[in-house]
Amino acid sequence: MAAERAPAMDTLLLVFARAPRRGRVKTRLVPELGEDTALDVHQRLLDRTLREAAAFPGRARLMLDDHDDRLAAHAREIGLEVGLQHGGGLGERMNAALRDGLQEAPRVLLVGSDCPVLDQTYLALAVDGLDNARVVLGASEDGGYVLIGGSDASVWHDGRFEGVRLGTDYAMADTLVALNDVAPVTVLPPLWDVDIPEDVTRARNLGVLP
Repeated sequence: MAAERAPAMDTLLLVFARAPRRGRVKTRLVPELGEDTALDVHQRLLDRTLREAAAFPGRARLMLDDHDDRLAAHAREIGLEVGLQHGGGLGERMNAALRDGLQEAPRVLLVGSDCPVLDQTYLALAVDGLDNARVVLGASEDGGYVLIGGSDASVWHDGRFEGVRLGTDYAMADTLVALNDVAPVTVLPPLWDVDIPEDVTRARNLGVLP
């Protein structure tokens, strides 16, 4: 009798990331730290996230907002698939990625690239969180979230993120309202991501950024 496969093996992990472009990434860091430092922080956080994705037991795919041949080649070298985000705003692109991903795998997790403490333990919690819910959210200390996942493609219909103020302190609350019809939603303990200069200092003090 074949051994039962671990749930993570049947989970597709998507890493949403911006292509590294000077002046277009980590813009909230620019006024105090400058464009070069903002780009460096973005690249280091992305590199760390990709390493975690490469260690994930299931399939993992880098989803870029724009073509970047060098980054795509690096991702493939470490065992990741590469794709492009499709749609208008971030909510529309996330929705499409989750819906399309669930045509390929029973579970899909979607993460950003700027959480310096996201690890395999947290990803495993997210996979387990879908055992009893169709949606899992990984909370962020700032009122947003660092992870969203699902196990039912029908949840991610057009307009799912309408009215959700992504990128603000209201993102989690708005998303829970938008998902009210699919409750319960599993919400994981909060992590934190790097958005403002104080976050860079915190990451450096913890040794996750040089």
